[in-house]
Amino acid sequence: MSVINIHSPTNFIEKDHNNLPSNTDSLNLQKNFLTLLVAQIKNQDPTNPIKNSDLTSQLAQINTTNGIEKLNNIALQFANQMSKNQSIYLSSLIGRHLIIPNKKIIHTKDTETKFGIQLFENATLVKIKITDEKNKVLHVKEIKDIKSGIYTFVWDGKDLDNKNVMTGKYNISVIAKNQDKDVPVKSLSEVVVNSIIMSANDPIIDLGDAGKTTASNICEILK
Repeated sequence: MSVINIHSPTNFIEKDHNNLPSNTDSLNLQKNFLTLLVAQIKNQDPTNPIKNSDLTSQLAQINTTNGIEKLNNIALQFANQMSKNQSIYLSSLIGRHLIIPNKKIIHTKDTETKFGIQLFENATLVKIKITDEKNKVLHVKEIKDIKSGIYTFVWDGKDLDNKNVMTGKYNISVIAKNQDKDVPVKSLSEVVVNSIIMSANDPIIDLGDAGKTTASNICEILK
């Protein structure tokens, strides 16, 4: 609270002000304000009494302080509730399959594997490749005249010779163009939520062998 301008300062008022509690919660602010106000009125200069506008200004200051404190408390309660809701929601994702930005896919032999792209502008041609650790091309997919958005596809797990590939991690790369212009694009892969790691900042989603991510990276929840 701003220092109150007392027309006729006295040792009593200065001593009383210095001994006020440092706690600035709403109740103590009101008590301290009233104590200073009473002291101010008692010791005012009779030839120059306190004006109504001065009292109104001081009351406005204390009301503003109380209002800010109440607003801060409401905001804090809201933030805590949002954090609890997010924790509950993320916990419900354990065991679920997600689509997230990723340059690798985890494939299990004899099963289908989902992957995708996130295209930020319209493109006349998108070319997707899946390669092994030796950069051998296993799968190629080309799409023409596609609009911006998120798209998911399925790889049957077979290479270009129609043979089933082994279980493991594979690379996924994508190039998008609009005529001769490069178009921004991200490769996406399917992952499974292993656990949720709560932290002071954004909760971390543990994806097992696929690494870790955050909720902001989730493009799609599959099942």
